[in-house]
Amino acid sequence: MMTYEELKYRRGWTLEQKIDHSVGVVSDFLSKVNGKAALTYSGGKDSGVLLDIVRRFVDKTIPAVFCNTGNEFPETVKFVRQTENVIIIRPEIRIRQIIEKYGFPLISKEQSQYIRQVRYTRSEKLRNIRLYGSQNGIGKIAEKWKFLIDAPFDVSNTCCDCLKKKPFAKFQKQTGLFPVIGTLAGESRLRLQKWMQHGCNVLEGNKIASYPLSIWTEQDVWAYIHKFRLPYSPVYDMGFRRTGCLFCGFGSQFKGDRRFYLLKETHPKIYEHFMRMTNNGVTYKEALEFCGIDFPDRCNG
Repeated sequence: MMTYEELKYRRGWTLEQKIDHSVGVVSDFLSKVNGKAALTYSGGKDSGVLLDIVRRFVDKTIPAVFCNTGNEFPETVKFVRQTENVIIIRPEIRIRQIIEKYGFPLISKEQSQYIRQVRYTRSEKLRNIRLYGSQNGIGKIAEKWKFLIDAPFDVSNTCCDCLKKKPFAKFQKQTGLFPVIGTLAGESRLRLQKWMQHGCNVLEGNKIASYPLSIWTEQDVWAYIHKFRLPYSPVYDMGFRRTGCLFCGFGSQFKGDRRFYLLKETHPKIYEHFMRMTNNGVTYKEALEFCGIDFPDRCNG
């Protein structure tokens, strides 16, 4: 078991120390899985740095895998297609079908899952935990979002499973290649918990994977990009902080989040397309309004 204090200490290392650490993590992982690995590549800055580290210092031939969900920035898709040795896979379901069936990706993966469970679970025990918390007071819906239990539409974290996790799992099953993933432990509570439990390499169970950039910060990633003059998706120069799914609303409720303003400014047709998607007859635009999330066409903005 690792500790948060250990993560803080390692995040204070120099860039050179972190590069050496990541090289060691990947090298150890490849030796444990007999070289049967592939890089999970999003076309974003983090996975781009990981790809460069691995191919520069460890294995020039290791393949990268990109899932074209149908909701990627066109600039990122073009950028990925210009990258060598990238295998492109696709999900079996479209985003419109996911939203119609499961709901909008709003608030957070965790909270949307809890809200959906309360609405549809047959377990009174689970329902009570989601409403009031476990004995430790965790696992419950935040008070400020409990009104979504009775919303005229659904919220859900299912999109991530359908568009990314399942396609990558299918690829792994077909090829036998274990994933090397460029996520940072400090990005979310769930990623921090995973790192504290397993460290950078998960080598047992049914989710064997390597996370060589776990101790890195966003500043480290940009420092590496500038140090080695790496190319990156032009989406960042447009003002976006991430290159993930265009429609994603997770975290959009925070003050100062401007993703939908940027999307309308830079990709107006795509913006309008997503805003018209519906769940239970409610449009994405109406769902954002209902949640009080800021976006360009908000009536009460």
